[in-house]
Amino acid sequence: MFDIFKIIKFLKSKFTFKDLLFISLIIILFFATRLINLDKLPIFTDEGIYIHWAKVAWHDPAWRFISLTDGRQPLQTWGTIPFLKLFPDNALLGGRLFAVGTGFFALTGLFSMMFYLFGKKAAYIASFLYIFTPYFLFYDRLALMDSGINAFIIWILFLSILMVKNLTLDLALIFGITSGVAMLAKSSAQFFMGLSALAPILLNKEKFSNLSKKAVNYFVLFFIGASIAVVIYNVQRLSPFFHYIGEKNHTFIYTIPELIKEPFKSVWFNFYSIPYYILMESAFFIVIVGLVGWFTLLKNNVRLGLYLSAWTLIPYVIFCFVAKVMYPRYIIFFAMLFSIYFTYYLIHITKKSQKIASVLMVLFFLSVAYFDYTILFDYKNIPLPDIDRGQYITGGSSGYGIKEVVEYARDLSQDKPVKILTEGNFGMAGDVLDTFIRPTDKITISAYWPLTEKEFIDNKYLLENEHVLVVYAYQENIPKSSNIRFIKKFEKPENKSSIQLFELVK
Repeated sequence: MFDIFKIIKFLKSKFTFKDLLFISLIIILFFATRLINLDKLPIFTDEGIYIHWAKVAWHDPAWRFISLTDGRQPLQTWGTIPFLKLFPDNALLGGRLFAVGTGFFALTGLFSMMFYLFGKKAAYIASFLYIFTPYFLFYDRLALMDSGINAFIIWILFLSILMVKNLTLDLALIFGITSGVAMLAKSSAQFFMGLSALAPILLNKEKFSNLSKKAVNYFVLFFIGASIAVVIYNVQRLSPFFHYIGEKNHTFIYTIPELIKEPFKSVWFNFYSIPYYILMESAFFIVIVGLVGWFTLLKNNVRLGLYLSAWTLIPYVIFCFVAKVMYPRYIIFFAMLFSIYFTYYLIHITKKSQKIASVLMVLFFLSVAYFDYTILFDYKNIPLPDIDRGQYITGGSSGYGIKEVVEYARDLSQDKPVKILTEGNFGMAGDVLDTFIRPTDKITISAYWPLTEKEFIDNKYLLENEHVLVVYAYQENIPKSSNIRFIKKFEKPENKSSIQLFELVK
């Protein structure tokens, strides 16, 4: 039976006024690190797509499942709409606030799980690790779903532990709802829900008959939870575009026939890339100490160590074989697991030497200091792996210069409306430009692929009543044309790509 007074009594017995101050500090640090200069990093192509979908879904209920047209689940679209309503003149900020919210959801999940497993001190340590680990800090500040799926993985893991320890129906219902909502975020949530079936590993040693009964009871509860999750997932069948999810998944993972034909096609690349990305984006130290903590946990708490090892090794091995495309943001959950291992080792070593534990925490903060500083204040120099620097900062998918283009168009629209003809009709640059258009702007966008001389001629009639700007986001060497006049070139950091702005002339 639900009893709020018992919950309050429990919290009072576990947390003192000093603890409330610590928790308040954690919350303040989290939001400070996530909100400072939140909209300064140039928009990333995928952010533009997702924010555009949220704008469309907000204004037209018939398109609430618009993300399914590209095989993407709709949770981010739905979750972004409230923030767009709060910040209609800064859609990028609104879109990124969704990720801040999911990051806080992850933080609360990690705090709760560590408190349950290892105690209050572990919860505080893990929270500070989460706040300052660059991997989490960076993706909690982008309008992507990866921060959210990491949060759901944390909660699915925690709820599976609670469920096998307590074997109650209410936890199965919560597990099912959480997993179902996670499956509306990304397809990979199904995999992690499946990993929860291994939770009986955590059952204590006892008579085989009792152990078998508990395992059977757990699987019954797991089946109930999984059934609820599937029902929630199938709400997407209300859209005629549901089938695109399966097609989109095949863009990122190999099908069974493909694996049979070439089982080792991407194994070697993924085998070394996954550890490299985790090390780089976590700033090394937390992973190195986490490895020590992992083996220490296996030694001291075999069952929990085995369960967490399954959550670490099984995804690693499977991803090595099935992943066609591998970006660091797809494997952020590994950093969460190493945060758990790091925390456990710190708690373990504290019992032997407080001094060593303090040194490890100081070394952690030193290892992440520069990385965190650049994320917050100097995005051009964020020491990301090359694959991510290319995506977010230096390459064609970075929206460096897009905001300035829209600001130029806004100034130009003071006397008459502006039409922007842009290269790229999905993501960069049409959707990305649309992110910066305010409801009151007299600016419209027409996106083309490719953008050629024909489009210049076809749109010349607009010059009677409008300014017409031309934006190139992909071509570097623009063919000479008497129909356009060069205005400005926005070079991205390292001069590897640029955004070029022209004006259509008579």
